[in-house]
Amino acid sequence: MISLASTKTSKPDISATKSQPLVRFDKLYWLRIGLAALAGFASNELVGVDWSTGVTIGIAVYLVSYYLAWYVWYRGLARNLQGKIYTTGIGGFVMVFLFTWILFFTLQNYPV
Repeated sequence: MISLASTKTSKPDISATKSQPLVRFDKLYWLRIGLAALAGFASNELVGVDWSTGVTIGIAVYLVSYYLAWYVWYRGLARNLQGKIYTTGIGGFVMVFLFTWILFFTLQNYPV
């Protein structure tokens, strides 16, 4: 009879179970949400209706947040986690940026 349960037990190698230090990206996320609100407000005040320049402001602010975060918090980050600096908070950034830009544009041009 063949048994699926192994009678041998082996202890895992200690070096294989060492965990990497936990890297927190929550500061980066909230930094990008705040900068998105400022970029949306700035796009409305500086540009107004011209959407291409407003989007360029949003992209520039996002890139500035990448370099700021990399130099301040994540300079010694492992190579396999560096892509997370790009992607953390991108959806929230886009949504908050568009929301604030549209909100301030609507409030500015609302007929009284």
